[in-house]
Amino acid sequence: MKGHYDHIREKALEVTRENIHYWLDYCFLSLRWWFILSLFLLTWVVFIRLTRDQENKPKLLFLGLVWIIVAANLDGYGYELGLWGYPVQLIPLVPKAYLFDYALIPVVYMLLYQYYPKGKEFFFATVALSAGASFVAEPVFRWLDIYTIYHWRVWWSFIIYFLLSYMIRGIVEYVFRKGE
Repeated sequence: MKGHYDHIREKALEVTRENIHYWLDYCFLSLRWWFILSLFLLTWVVFIRLTRDQENKPKLLFLGLVWIIVAANLDGYGYELGLWGYPVQLIPLVPKAYLFDYALIPVVYMLLYQYYPKGKEFFFATVALSAGASFVAEPVFRWLDIYTIYHWRVWWSFIIYFLLSYMIRGIVEYVFRKGE
């Protein structure tokens, strides 16, 4: 058993080394790499400026943290299962979309929650954001060759974004209701 595991681990290390070489040759300091880095930083700057004086900042940050945990894990699963990939990455280790998992998705959903925290407003904002992320943003990032789909359908993203928005909002509301 250990010998088999060691063989698999060696193959994984070989792929990691190849990914690092690919990243150094085709990604690092390229125009798309600078775009990803800039958008990553800009997303958080916008969030900080828009929430500077918010009383509910702990709730927003908790919501963002839950989004980061969920998005990063689901993204990792999809990547490992060959559903999608990222031809340009911020860093070469653990290939995933740091821009999406640690900036765009959590920040946009934190802002949605800040401006539309409940009721019909939350529903319609969630539908609009899920549709925009799935049917506009994902194709744009595919066009920019930052995101590639292999065995995935865009409407699946819409459903997942929509459902996760309600589930994560429910978790946050539950945690903060218990803490009062």
